[in-house]
Amino acid sequence: MAADLFLLGCAMLFALGYRFLFRHLPEERWQFVASLPLKKNADGSWRGLNLTFYGLFTGIAGGLGVATFILLTASAGVSLGTTLLLTLGVLAICLPAAKIIATVVEKNRHGFTVGGASFVGVIIAPLFLWIADLISQRWWDTSLPALPMLAAMTIAYVLGEGVGRLACISFGCCYGKALHRSPLWARRLFATLNHVFIGKTKKIAFAGEMEAVKVIPIQAVTCVVYTALALICSALFFHQQFALAFALSLVGSQLWRVYSETLRADYRGGSKLFSAYQFMALLAALYGIVMSLLLPAHPALVPSLSAGLEALWSPGVILCLQVITVVMFFFSGTSTITTGELRFGLAPDWRSQAGCEEEGCKEVGKAAA
Repeated sequence: MAADLFLLGCAMLFALGYRFLFRHLPEERWQFVASLPLKKNADGSWRGLNLTFYGLFTGIAGGLGVATFILLTASAGVSLGTTLLLTLGVLAICLPAAKIIATVVEKNRHGFTVGGASFVGVIIAPLFLWIADLISQRWWDTSLPALPMLAAMTIAYVLGEGVGRLACISFGCCYGKALHRSPLWARRLFATLNHVFIGKTKKIAFAGEMEAVKVIPIQAVTCVVYTALALICSALFFHQQFALAFALSLVGSQLWRVYSETLRADYRGGSKLFSAYQFMALLAALYGIVMSLLLPAHPALVPSLSAGLEALWSPGVILCLQVITVVMFFFSGTSTITTGELRFGLAPDWRSQAGCEEEGCKEVGKAAA
């Protein structure tokens, strides 16, 4: 009951945050967080390095996903050290994979692909768990609950990707089809709930030539679907339905990826009818079904929300989450597509005030002499 109330509270917070962000993120001012001066130009301006909201929301999504994994695994009795090592191992492979697969499939060396990274994560996660289980049995004579841990990892991924879609709205990538070119049901459903992206530096403008065009808000829909799916599967997890939580979170998210790409207008690499990412998603869904049937169910394991919150609320864990968030922010938020030009100067009123202060200092100096 306590876990259900906790998840209900999380759902309400997500709903409030999403309502605000879905409305404002397509605006032009919500693309860049900051611009750092790097080198001075001949005309007195500075060349800037742009840091994006894409990176900020990606970092927040990554930190939130890791926090969810720690919460769920700790509630299932898994040691914090094991959880952190697994997390770092998966991130060390999936973060570079997000860029490498985007370069290979989409021929885009500036982009990232969550779909490709998640596929790699789905494949390597059981291997990592198997290795961790062998180490745990050898050193501590304890077997790890493989299926609950896989369920926790998948739920964390689904929630992280759901929140991470806010980054796509900010940058204007992964955009939906123009509403006037969409099926009749979509035109009716999204007649008022659509996105209109403003800004020449948003991807939908320079790659899709659809600035100020009403489009299907597929990023926002995916955000809601994945967040709701993660919360529902978390409830199943706390009710000891580990196999169902794992299968539903993995299969549901991958099948939604397959379908949602039919509503997108951005280039996904390969055939327009069926992309490489849709093929990866289908393989991951089949893989999830097989794994949920093969692994032991652990019906006697009773998750404890209080144990999970206790593990999460510790200085070491909080510091690790901050480091992961910052690293992911700079990794994905350092813009290589856009440029920046900065100029600095004094405001006119401060110049006059500074002059008065200097004169006052001179008079004080004369009086003291």
